[in-house]
Amino acid sequence: MNKEGKAAPGKTPQSKIPFRRVVKTGFDINRRAIPVLFVVIQIVSVAHALTYGFSVLLTQRFYDSVAGAIASGGDIRAALIPLALLCVLLLGRELLNGLHNFMHSVVFSKGGIEASRTAHAKMGRLDPVVLENTDFHDMFNKMQEGQSNILFLVDIGITIFTFYLPYVLFMAWYLHRVNPIFILAILFVFVPTLFGQLLKTGVVVKFEDKAAPVRRQSALFDSLITSREFFKETRLLGAYTDFIKRFLETCRELSKAEWSASRKKNLIELSMALFTVLGWGGILFLLVRALLRGEISAGAFAAVLGSLRLLFGIMQEAFGHVGSVAENYGKGQNFVRFLDLPERGGTASATDAARGIVLENVSFTYPGAEKPSVDGVSLTIKSGETIAVVGENGAGKSTLVRLLTGLYRPTSGRVTVRGADTREANSESLFAGVSGVFQKFRKYQMTLRENVNISEMPDSTGKALHMTGRALNTAGEAASDGPETYALASVGVDGGDAASFPQGLGTMLSREFDGVDLSGGQWQRVAIARGLYRGHELVVLDEPTAAIDPIEESRIYKTFVDISRGKTAIIVTHRLGSAKIADRVAVMSGGKIIAVGAHAELLQTCDFYAEMYRSQSEWYEQEEDT
Repeated sequence: MNKEGKAAPGKTPQSKIPFRRVVKTGFDINRRAIPVLFVVIQIVSVAHALTYGFSVLLTQRFYDSVAGAIASGGDIRAALIPLALLCVLLLGRELLNGLHNFMHSVVFSKGGIEASRTAHAKMGRLDPVVLENTDFHDMFNKMQEGQSNILFLVDIGITIFTFYLPYVLFMAWYLHRVNPIFILAILFVFVPTLFGQLLKTGVVVKFEDKAAPVRRQSALFDSLITSREFFKETRLLGAYTDFIKRFLETCRELSKAEWSASRKKNLIELSMALFTVLGWGGILFLLVRALLRGEISAGAFAAVLGSLRLLFGIMQEAFGHVGSVAENYGKGQNFVRFLDLPERGGTASATDAARGIVLENVSFTYPGAEKPSVDGVSLTIKSGETIAVVGENGAGKSTLVRLLTGLYRPTSGRVTVRGADTREANSESLFAGVSGVFQKFRKYQMTLRENVNISEMPDSTGKALHMTGRALNTAGEAASDGPETYALASVGVDGGDAASFPQGLGTMLSREFDGVDLSGGQWQRVAIARGLYRGHELVVLDEPTAAIDPIEESRIYKTFVDISRGKTAIIVTHRLGSAKIADRVAVMSGGKIIAVGAHAELLQTCDFYAEMYRSQSEWYEQEEDT
């Protein structure tokens, strides 16, 4: 539970979302995406429907004119005017049909962009801890499926009211005008099909609930098989065959669920189709009987017969869309459920870098976990202090960093970052002036320059990087280079090295996009440069140097401290040689901080720290020799 007493974000709501809510959500998305075109397409849709209706009237008039001319031995030219009008109307109908379809494609394309923007904006407002919840990932998968469905729902739903309904109403008026009993034709087609399509809604909803986790597993195994990121390990270790087997198993499970849902839907459709066929037979009987009794003219018979065939086809199409409405409603609910997730919230809070970071008896437990990853931690980090957090793997170091940066809120206790309580302040307040490089950094398939300057950089950071870059750049070109060059130079990357970067800072860092690839160590340096490039009052390095040898790691950390001098810096590492450069070291074990002090002090007072240092001592001896 969160502090407001609400269920943890990410738990999938089970309540049914009202149809009007789903439609309104999709309607608002389309209205924002294409406010003018959205109105125009409805006008075109109504006009398109009316061309179908009036074509029946003109068809009857044309047939009656021809029949009258033949019966009276008159001039057949009297039928030319109805024929000409009918030809013009049919041409206009085809033009409107093409325009209508084109506008639908534009609406869906632009609406899809707006739907994605809406989902991404919502994701940015959620508490990041939801990403630790399995239920949330199932919901996210279903949301992605429902994103397009909600647009289809609105598009088809509005088309039913602006095209199909006007056409049906016009035909109801026309059939009643010819013979009131022909109104039964619409009921015979309408009722069974509508009832059957509505029955399919429940089938679709149940299928989505079952299919979402299987789809996620299938996508995971597919990426493990095909991605460049994994191919070396999967091929070398022989895991490729096992992943293929797992992928096929998920495909079979998904296919089984799809087959079950399709079988149920098709049985419903077949049952309703039988009623529709019987209704169609009844309509033909009534039509022939009316002609034989002289209740309708031959022209009316031909026009009605042709219109009924068209009506039957359009009604089948319409109810196919009604079925789509039912199906898309079932899936579209998942998009609305995602938008209804509780957001992190908080208020804009003024921060004061001079107040540092304070943790008071802080604990944090991940969703679904039985034990806390951080347990009763109290720690004060002064402004401008460099502190190292060390400990064995699983000690809780990375979780602690997420708490003291405000990324996660504590399960219990209190965290204040630069004077702002992380439980009360919004993300914008907490993250402003914070930078970091993490163990699982991102390798962006972008240029070298973009990989660095994708983070924000206020002027003060640019000046600091400029001065550092001048000191590090031995080629004497620092004055003409940008801050990206200085950020890279500070971590030992020369963006002007033609052998490594043929296009300099413009070199694409991806072989998949006709660029180059980097070693693990080079990627880590680029990631660190990105973190240093961003203007900051607080900066965190959370074990981003695993692929760099301990000696080089220490050199990078020293440069990092130099650039961040006067600012609060946090170094998370399991290599204690790098911790020596910090003002203080916090030692973690089992989610607790068991000791805090300077490096030399801890060697004397903390046996756990001293033993860790001795086990790594040969690295530090090599460093001292260099």
